Amino acid sequence: MKFLYIGGSNERQEVKQMILEEAHKFFDTVLYAPLQKIKVECVNGKNRLLFRGTDLTSFDACYARFFSKDLMFGEIVLDILNQSDVFTPLTPEAFQITNHKYFTVKVLSRENIPVPISSLAVSPQTAIDMSHKIGYPVVIKLLSGFGGRGVMIANSESEFRPVLDTLKLFKEFISTQEFVKSANYDIRCMVFGEEVFGIKRIPKEGEWRTNVSQGGKAELIELSSAMKEDAVKAAAILGLGVCAVDFMEVDGKYKLIEVNFAPGIMPDFFKNKFANILMKYIYNHVKEIKAKNRF
Repeated sequence: MKFLYIGGSNERQEVKQMILEEAHKFFDTVLYAPLQKIKVECVNGKNRLLFRGTDLTSFDACYARFFSKDLMFGEIVLDILNQSDVFTPLTPEAFQITNHKYFTVKVLSRENIPVPISSLAVSPQTAIDMSHKIGYPVVIKLLSGFGGRGVMIANSESEFRPVLDTLKLFKEFISTQEFVKSANYDIRCMVFGEEVFGIKRIPKEGEWRTNVSQGGKAELIELSSAMKEDAVKAAAILGLGVCAVDFMEVDGKYKLIEVNFAPGIMPDFFKNKFANILMKYIYNHVKEIKAKNRF
């Protein structure tokens, strides 16, 4: 069987290498294709993805690790893969939704997933009004930030206004969110279909963001059945077979704060564990599809 791995603009070399190493344990043929070097071709109404003369729609499975900068072209690539016979645990619709942090929360809230109070504004004054309604401190998020980047906190209006000036300068939408006061950690649920692994992420000293890429620490934990169910439900609503769902927990209650389309596999803490689980998940799905197609 043949496996394709497409890497996006912010691909870490270490993560790429680990996923490819695990892919070789399950698949006969493994190919890595950087997104920026893929060509889209339409001939007689049929779309193809080409990389160095190879038709990428001829592969059995694909995992695409895309980021916000890849949205326009990545969405097209995912759409072509989804319309072909290539199995991928991701959809272009999911990529679009999860790249818009406010829209992600809106969609999940509609399905009774507990989320923080959130707002979206174009006008700085509207954002100020909303922040008073939410109550300080407020979390300010760039709609397409990742890895903790583009996430800020304002403890008062005087702290918020300079941030608004910067966002206005770059013509950014203003997304604000209730600050969930937790015990200085968050919980990341790594979702692989129905299988969920819980990770407690602890920020480095003096930092409130828990992202490992920002110097935080991570450890495996047992999850409550309710949190597991909501993580799987959120992934299914968005159309994701593989993703990370982040929660903040306070006094036994939790709120979903974010869904990550291309989660880090945290090799510094878990070595090849999640790369192996990812490849096993994809391989088993391809095997099932091929078994069904025999009949």
